[in-house]
Amino acid sequence: MRLKVTHTSLYRYQPAVETAQHFLHLKPRDMPCQRLESHYLSISPEPTELFESQDFYQNPTHYLALLNQHSQLSITSESVLSTWSYGQPQAQGTQMNLRFGMTSSATQSQFQSQFQSQFQSQSQMQSIGFHSLESPPLHNPEQSVQQNAWSPPERTQWSASSPSSSTQSNSWPTLLTPAQVKHWENASAQQARDHYQYNAGKHFDEASDYLFDSPHVPRLEVFAQYAMRALGAQTPLLTGLTHLMALIHEEFAYKSKSTEVNTPLIDTFASRTGVCQDFAHIMVACCRSFGLAARYVSGYILTLPPEGQARLIGSDASHAWASVYLPGVDSTPGSAGVWFDFDPTNNRSGVYSPGEDYITTAFGRDYSDVSPVRGVIQGGNDHLLDVAVTVQPLG
Repeated sequence: MRLKVTHTSLYRYQPAVETAQHFLHLKPRDMPCQRLESHYLSISPEPTELFESQDFYQNPTHYLALLNQHSQLSITSESVLSTWSYGQPQAQGTQMNLRFGMTSSATQSQFQSQFQSQFQSQSQMQSIGFHSLESPPLHNPEQSVQQNAWSPPERTQWSASSPSSSTQSNSWPTLLTPAQVKHWENASAQQARDHYQYNAGKHFDEASDYLFDSPHVPRLEVFAQYAMRALGAQTPLLTGLTHLMALIHEEFAYKSKSTEVNTPLIDTFASRTGVCQDFAHIMVACCRSFGLAARYVSGYILTLPPEGQARLIGSDASHAWASVYLPGVDSTPGSAGVWFDFDPTNNRSGVYSPGEDYITTAFGRDYSDVSPVRGVIQGGNDHLLDVAVTVQPLG
C-alpha cells in the first residue's frame, strides 16, 4: 500500500515569541513493514537554524531555531511511504532525503555542535526558564475535523532533493510469522519474563531498556494485577497479550478531550476513559509491571479505509499504540527477538505493525520521547494550537 501523510501544526502566540527552539518527530522512520519514499518539511517563518539528525532510539528528528520575533508558527510535514504486511517481499526502492536551503552561512555540523554544547539533555533545556511547549493530547478526531477549516499562511518550503540513496530490497523472511512468533504462540508468559533475569555471562538484550519506569508510564502493582488477568504464568505469551489488548479495548471508553498530556496515567486507569495515547500507555504500563519489555509507538492510520472496512478510531489525527518484545528463542547474540505491535484502541495487532494501514513515525519509552513538536520558547505566555492530519492512499 502507498500512503501519503500530511500533518500540519499551527501555533498562535500572545504576546509574540522572542526566540524558540524545537525538536520535531514528524518524519516517519524506515521499518520492517514500511519504507519512506519522500519527505517534505515546510516551515513559516523561515527558521534561522534547521538540521536533521537521529535521537537515542534512531528516530529521525529535526531541530529548528527561530531567533526572530514571531506571533505564529506553521509546520507542515508531507510524507509518502510504502507499507506491507510483515514478511511480504518488496521491490527495491529509493529514499528521498531532506536537503535544506539554509540562508545562514553556518554549516549543519556547526549548528549541531552549538546546540549539543548548549543543551545536553531535556532537563537542561527546562532549567533555563523558558516556557515549555508541547503538543496537546493525541487522537482527537472531533477536534481535527474542526481544525481542518483553517488555511496555513504562506510559508517557506524545505523540499526534498532528488533520490539520493537506495534502500535495500526487503530481506525479511517470506513467511508471515517468523519462528520467534511461532515459538511464543506456545511458550508461556513466565518464560518471556524469565528472559530478563540476570545471569552471569548472559548476553545483554537491548530491549531491556524498555522494562523500567518512564515519565508517563509508572510501574505499579495495580497495572501488574490488571495484566495478570490475561497473562497467567502458564498462558502462552501471544495469547495473553492479545487478551490484554482486548480487555483494554472492551473496558476503556474512547472519549475526545477527556485527558491532557500530563494527566497521570493512574487517573486515566481509574476513570476507564481516555484517548489512544492513554490506552497505549496503559498497555505499556501493564506489560512492564508484569515484567515484559514494551515501547510506545507514535504514528498514523489510514483516514479513509478501503470499501467495506470499518473506519478506525483515531484516524484524522496522530495515533499511538504499544509494541511488546518477544525475546529470541535462546540467549545467543545472534538470536534476535521480534517486536509485536498491539493497538488497544482498535483491537488490532501484528508483527512490527498492526497492519499495512498503519504508519510508524517514531518509538520510545512513552509520549515524551516522541511528541510531534516540543521545545522551549521565550515569550508567548498564551498559545493556541491547531492540528490537521490526513492519511490518504496513492494509486
